[in-house]
Amino acid sequence: MRLIGPRLDTLAAVSLRILVVCTANVCRSPMGEALLRHHCAAADVAVQVASAGVRTAGLPVDPQAVALLAGMGLDIATHRPRQLDSSVLDGDGADLVLVMTREHLRIAATTGKSAFRRTFTVREFERHLLSCPPEAGEGLDGWLGEVAKTRQTRDLLGDDPRDDVADPYGGSGGEYRQCVGELDRLCRTTARALAVMTAAG
Repeated sequence: MRLIGPRLDTLAAVSLRILVVCTANVCRSPMGEALLRHHCAAADVAVQVASAGVRTAGLPVDPQAVALLAGMGLDIATHRPRQLDSSVLDGDGADLVLVMTREHLRIAATTGKSAFRRTFTVREFERHLLSCPPEAGEGLDGWLGEVAKTRQTRDLLGDDPRDDVADPYGGSGGEYRQCVGELDRLCRTTARALAVMTAAG
């Protein structure tokens, strides 16, 4: 049994702040943002979800991404890309940063103060949920503390495609659907875990 700190549900009007990151903030991260917000709402998790890109290029949100999510009842048509920088990571106070690739992780981890502890690829985050299942009411910060005991920076220095959610931008319809399906599953898993972490005793 792990020691559990103050439950987030006992703190009035507190929401978790989650940032989703990809390359240009026009495809994967806007989809991840919308899907995670949707699944957190379904799991009754108070959360503020935003997204950003490590190299924004002034592009509009991907129309294929817009169409796919519209088919799921989610609207990202008005999304406007924004650049990842220290003001986004630290100024907005992100409690958790979920990125699409190892490259994004390295950039985010060196952009914000003490960002590595709270930054994961979405696939890595799922692995840690399996190896270190959250306990009811321990809170996100408590769970992050447990994961930090064994997580090493050097483990994530190299590229590993197994940790990356492939970018469908400019690809086939099948590639887009595969990406959306994976993000939907990962966001559902994340939302359910956050519900456990923030559960009342």
